[in-house]
Amino acid sequence: MKPLLSLSVVSGLFIAQSAFAAAPLVSTPITVTASRFPAGISESPVNVSVLNEQDIADSGAATLSQLLRQQASLGGLDLYGITGSKSRIDAGGFGATGRLNTLVLLNGRRLNDADMTGANLAAIPLNSVARVEILHGSSAVLYGDNAVGGVINIITKSGFEGPQASVAAGTGSYGTHTLAMNANLRNADNALMLSAQDVKSDGYRVNSAFDDKNLLAEIMHLVGDSHFGLRASAYRESTKLPGALNEPVYLLNPRESQGTQERAAEKQQSAELFFSGPRVAGELAYRTKNQTATVFGDTEADLDTYSFTPRYNYRAGRQKLIMGVDAYRSTLLTHAVFTGTFNSSDIRRDSLATYLSDTLDIGSGFSLQAGARRQQVRLDMSNTDFVALTTTTDERNDWLNAWDTTLAWQGKDLHVYARTAGSFRFPVLDEMWSYYYGTINILRPQRNRHLEIGARSGGSKAGIEANVFRILTKDEIGFNNLTYANENLDPAEHQGLNLTARLALSDLATLRLGYAYRIAHFRSGAYNGNDVPEIPRNSATLGVIMRITSRQQIGIDGVYTGKRYFGDDFANAGKQLPGHTRWNAYYHYAPATWKLGLAIDNLTNEKIADIGYYNPFATNPYYYYSLPERALRITAEKTF
Repeated sequence: MKPLLSLSVVSGLFIAQSAFAAAPLVSTPITVTASRFPAGISESPVNVSVLNEQDIADSGAATLSQLLRQQASLGGLDLYGITGSKSRIDAGGFGATGRLNTLVLLNGRRLNDADMTGANLAAIPLNSVARVEILHGSSAVLYGDNAVGGVINIITKSGFEGPQASVAAGTGSYGTHTLAMNANLRNADNALMLSAQDVKSDGYRVNSAFDDKNLLAEIMHLVGDSHFGLRASAYRESTKLPGALNEPVYLLNPRESQGTQERAAEKQQSAELFFSGPRVAGELAYRTKNQTATVFGDTEADLDTYSFTPRYNYRAGRQKLIMGVDAYRSTLLTHAVFTGTFNSSDIRRDSLATYLSDTLDIGSGFSLQAGARRQQVRLDMSNTDFVALTTTTDERNDWLNAWDTTLAWQGKDLHVYARTAGSFRFPVLDEMWSYYYGTINILRPQRNRHLEIGARSGGSKAGIEANVFRILTKDEIGFNNLTYANENLDPAEHQGLNLTARLALSDLATLRLGYAYRIAHFRSGAYNGNDVPEIPRNSATLGVIMRITSRQQIGIDGVYTGKRYFGDDFANAGKQLPGHTRWNAYYHYAPATWKLGLAIDNLTNEKIADIGYYNPFATNPYYYYSLPERALRITAEKTF
């Protein structure tokens, strides 16, 4: 995509504005925390999009992963479907490492751990979510590591929205059963929120059964215009792993599995003390995660993370200043036993950052924002080989910088911005330690340069958003299938276009459209000019919502994922993974305090795979992770 395309997109938005002007706009206030302090949408960064509680209800989605897949700009890819466990969200067109270049937050707290798993969206029940904020482009100044392609901040419901409680149950294809509850309780200046969910399924494929349980809790107390409290969460996942299917098997029977004993389990717990006021806010948090897996051998990993993230918001006249400190300590203890090998590692990463972001209202609707972050990351790694009876160690100390500058103009119904930024991604711990070999290979941090132009027009009932971006990467981190190790890759370029439109066809019907265009290729080296694998050039979404009566609603949404090279095929030597369109439909009936639902996922019964891998050493080099065919969901929810 040529950079000049950005000018045509923004100018086209001025023209498109008139097409939406006749539709009624909603003036409901929207609070956004994109700047790490609550603010109205007019005071928030202009590159933020918001999915509110009504949007979530209208989506017909059963999981957070399914909701985010409906946003063309996020490029969601599933391994197994159903719960969205192990799904990938890619905001900037990074392919296999999209989940590591996209930062996911829960109430402003990082869900991206210092390991390769990324944020597990299945750990957050959708019925607990009040809204989702999507920041397009780099936000590394405010959030640091991983905030390269974008940031997704998931805000849960507050007990101050109560008193209210609900219980929901569901059943569906492939032996899938769900039970969920949510409660919001308030007493004067105190509030309690509880949310729990249990999901069990036989899975679509052989050896793909899973059992997920999660719990979220929040206790909050108001003091004037400030609040403080405690948040806690627990998640347990047990799943069998069907693995990737070689092409002949996939075409013959996509429900097959490559094995019968492979399995994995994950346990997470977290606790967070928080305070939020108009001038001062902060969190003191602890998060622990245990993962075990049996795939060709047995592995176990224990990751503990402590964090302290205070910040200050200063306003004087036309100036708004946000400054803060982010301190993290992560330790990863691992054990891996394979045929002929037995390795154990002890890895610690300490990170300390200070940041400053200044926004100045320069008049006539224009504002200028500039910010910088300075971050130190210290790494200590050791591995013990219990077969060779040897211990190896290594360490590294990096000083990383991020910066951004944004010029924005905000009118009555049109906001336009231009932005340039520098960001980084530090390699996660198990990118530098091999479970199989026990080797330590410390990698250089990935550094990125950004240019972005965008605009939005209209409101929540009708409007249009558009942005184009260009990211130049140096030392981008990725897996090399030829060396079977993670490496610093040759410089690459990632360009993209995001378009989202929403139109009120009438008081009872709404149309939602989305389109994303991506080009990602290497700029030099052995693969100069080649496409980065696993990145579809074209993606699109379509959603139609119709309210039959005040109590009945139907909806249909389609997600098109274009063709792209199989994972690991940096040489672009093989064919491309076929594009596909997945249609979902739902019907909701809400008499009094009940809500009954019927949904059909993959309505047209497509046999598809989001993710596939290329193995040049195999007779047939193509491997697929097949997704569920047509599936039925029935739900019933009672509100008290």
